[in-house]
This record gives sequence, structure tokens and C-alpha cells, in this order.
Amino acid sequence: MLRVESGSCTRYYSKLSGCKKCEEVCPTKAIESFEGGLKAFNEKCIDCGACIGVCPTEALRLDNLDLPTFFFEFIKSDEVAISCKKNFVCLAGLNVEYLIALKLVKEFVLDIGHCEECEIKEQCFPVIERNFNEANYVLSALGKKEITAEKLKLVKDENVSRREFFNIFKGLTPKKEEHNPIAKMKEKSLPDKRKVLLTVLNKVEKPQEYKLLENEHLTFISDKEIDHTCDNCSLCYRICPTQALSTTSRGDKILFEPILCLRCELCHDVCEKDSIHLTPYFDTKEFFEPSQKVLAQFQLVRCEECGNLFTYLGDQDEELLCPRCRIEEEEAKKLWGLG
Repeated sequence: MLRVESGSCTRYYSKLSGCKKCEEVCPTKAIESFEGGLKAFNEKCIDCGACIGVCPTEALRLDNLDLPTFFFEFIKSDEVAISCKKNFVCLAGLNVEYLIALKLVKEFVLDIGHCEECEIKEQCFPVIERNFNEANYVLSALGKKEITAEKLKLVKDENVSRREFFNIFKGLTPKKEEHNPIAKMKEKSLPDKRKVLLTVLNKVEKPQEYKLLENEHLTFISDKEIDHTCDNCSLCYRICPTQALSTTSRGDKILFEPILCLRCELCHDVCEKDSIHLTPYFDTKEFFEPSQKVLAQFQLVRCEECGNLFTYLGDQDEELLCPRCRIEEEEAKKLWGLG
């Protein structure tokens, strides 16, 4: 069964979220997005796992597939190929982070021999191809060997039906505690795929030199900048699902940790002034020596009316009123005919 974890989905974080990746990749139209949420139609789902592979926040799960478990089981096994007919679901379910992490610890190949005749290739093969190319783009910058894809056409058992085949994953999925969606949003935790990648990066040898990756060629991580139009409304860092964007205790800075960014684009979607932008490049140094940078800094002053601190953007000659008190003053003037 396909499950939507609303506490992780960006569409539940904000109705302004434009993410439709799962809906767009689903070959059977089993997922439908709407303002503020998602709906899964399990009677249409074929358990291909493609939606899980493209979801930036791991908000979708299949009962019979647990990717961290598959990752560690595959590493320990004698298997040297990942195939949709032998030991995995559709290869589109294996996203860039898992591909990179796997290659860093084990030699393997992707079996794409079944893709040409596959009934869901139109939606899924472009994702497989994109993930494969992106993973190799990152691996080459890290000075590592690239992943290879071969038309092996491996099979498990010709007599096993598609539904029965997916049962090979049953028993791998650990029981997870049910989370209140609101509590889940407040947790601001990293998805399993990023935890696995960070664990592996922490154990492998650092490259002799760090290189720059073009942000436009990355889908799972990014570096950002904020321009002068930002008014410190706080939406971006309040809504960031991993706390890649955060602030200080005073709220006078916007901070960013690239290694925590999932490229979910939620901060871009909610920014009214379109002040957040991707930088041209992502430094591979962030994989091994993560940093927290200041994207924007603001002057805070105390409101002369209510006494609360607020972000001051005007001239020093102006009356020091916070936005709320300024609105109330304008409304009062109109009420008494003074405006």
C-alpha cells in the first residue's frame, strides 16, 4: 500500500508549494495533488516506487519497500547488479543520493535490460536516466568511479507475477511509530536518504581537491543566495522542512546550511518577493566540511508603540513603528477620517 506522510510533504507545509513530482512520474495516475495536499489511489498503484524516488522529502512510502534496509542488505550481499526483475522495484525508485552512496562503498551495475519493453518506461525511464547521469556527475567531481548501466535482463523467477514479486521486500520494512503530522513538521528532520549519504561521506576518504558543481544540473541539493528585496518576513526559515534555512535567537539573520537542503523549493514557492535564488555553483567541499553561511542580515529596532523588536528597512527619520502597529495606525486614521 502506498502511504502519504502528510507531516513530510511540502504540499501540506504550504498551499503555495508547487511540487508535483510524484504526480507527474506516476505511470498509472495513482497520485493526485491538490491545494494543500496529496491523495493516493491504491487501487491504481502498481508499487513501482517511482514516486518514492522523486519525492525530495520522502513523504511517500510503500509498505513492502524500505530503502535504507535495501541499501544495507545490498551492501552486505554478494549481488553486483540492481535489477527491477531480480532484487528491486523500478530503478526510478532509487534516487541520486542512494546511487551515490552505494557507489562510494560498493561496485555495482544497474540492469536496464528490461526498460525497453517495460510498460511504464515513458514515465520512469527518463527519471532513471536523469538520476544515473546526475549521480555520475557528482561522483566524477569527487574523483570516484562512475556507475555503469548494462542490459543484463536479470530475472528472479519467470513464474512470479508482478504483485508477487514485490512481496520479496515484505519483512524488510521496520515498524515505524505513527507521528502527528503537525509534530512531524516541527521535528524538521532529515529524510533517510540524506542520512545514509552523510553517513557514507563521513567514512570515505576526502578528495584531494574540491570542485564546483553547476546548480542547474543538481536535483537533490543546492546552494542559495538572498537579494536586497528580502524583508525578513521569516516564512522561508519557518517553513524549511530540514532547517537548512534558519535564523539567530534575535531573528536578525537568515542562515543557510547547503548540506541540509533537499532542493524541495518550498522556500522559493513561499517567498512573496522572490528574493531567494540558486547560486551558479555548489561546492563539493560542503559534502565533507559542511558550513553555515549568512544569506542576509538585518537591523532590528524596538517599536515605539508596542515595544517589540522588528526588522527596520526604512529611513532613520521615519517613526519607528512595526508593520502591525503601522497598519493599526493607518486603520485608525481612516476610521476617524484623518487619512
